[in-house]
Amino acid sequence: MRTSNRTTIDLDALGGLFPGRVATASELLGLGLPSGELGVRCRPRGPWQHLLPGILLLARTPPTRAQLVRAALRYGGPRTMLTGVDALQLHGMRALPATGPVQILVDRPVEPAAKVRVTRVRRLPEPVLRKGFLTAPLARAAVDAAGALCLRDDIRIVLTEVVRHGGVPVADLRPWLSRGSDHVRQVLAELADGVRSVPQAWARAVLDDLALPSPRWDVPVRTAEGRLLGIADAWWDDLALAWQFSTPRSRADLLAAAGVIVLHTPPARLRRLPAAVAQDLLRAATRAGRRPRPTIKAGGAAGGTTTGKESITLHR
Repeated sequence: MRTSNRTTIDLDALGGLFPGRVATASELLGLGLPSGELGVRCRPRGPWQHLLPGILLLARTPPTRAQLVRAALRYGGPRTMLTGVDALQLHGMRALPATGPVQILVDRPVEPAAKVRVTRVRRLPEPVLRKGFLTAPLARAAVDAAGALCLRDDIRIVLTEVVRHGGVPVADLRPWLSRGSDHVRQVLAELADGVRSVPQAWARAVLDDLALPSPRWDVPVRTAEGRLLGIADAWWDDLALAWQFSTPRSRADLLAAAGVIVLHTPPARLRRLPAAVAQDLLRAATRAGRRPRPTIKAGGAAGGTTTGKESITLHR
C-alpha cells in the first residue's frame, strides 16, 4: 500500500511492529492507513480482527490469553493495570486457570466491554511489573478475583492459595472482602479461623453436623519412643483416631499397624458425599472407642497441634 506521503507500508508485516500484534486504531491511522482499510481488513475472514472497541489484533488466528490481556490493558489506557486471576498467574499463583473477561483496574471512566471487567478506583495501588505487564499487587489481585467469582470453592481456591503460598496475611484481605458476597464472607471467616486448604474446609463442614469433639489438625503421630508413624489431617487423641483426606492412603499403613484407627476419605468423596462421609466418621469413632487405646503419642514439631478450630496448615 502507498500512502499520501509516499511511504510504502507492508500491511502483512505491520503486526511485527506491535507487541503481541495488538494495536490501537489510532496508532494505525497515525501510520497513514485509511479508516476504510481498517474496516476492510477486519471483515469476516479478513487478515485482522477487532478484539475490543478501538483495539485490533493484526492476525486472523484466535487471540491467545496474553493477547487478550494486552488488548485489555491498551483498552483501559495509560496507568491501567491487570488484576484478577490473570494477575494472580503472573504472581506465580496457579490454582485457577484464567478464563472469561480480563480484569483491569483504572482510575478514570472506561466504557464496559464484553471481554473486559473494569474496576474503577479513586487511587490505583503501586503496580508491579510482571513479564512486561503492569500488574496489581498480589493482595489486590486476589480481592478482585474473589469478587468476580461465583462458586464458593473457586473463591476458596484463590484465597487459600494467596494466603498459604503467597504469604498474604488474612488481615490484608479482610477490609476489602468483609462486604463481599455471602460466599466471600464465609471463606474469609474460614481463613481467619485457620483453614488453609479446600479439603480442610469441606472436612470442617462435615464435622459441623456431628456430635464429635473437635479434632486437632495436621498432627504428627509417633510411637512411644518418638518414631514418626505419619500425619493425621484430623486427629482425635482420646480415640487414637486419624482422619486422612489430604495425605496419600499409602501413608496410613504404619499408623494402622500401630493400632490407630485410620479413616481415609478421597477429596472427591468428601466434596460430593458429605452425608456418607459423616457416617463413615461415626463408624470409625465407634470402632476406635471399643478397643484399648494404643500406646502412641501425637504432636511435636512436624506439624500444627492446636486444638479445636485453630488449625493452620494442611498438606494438599
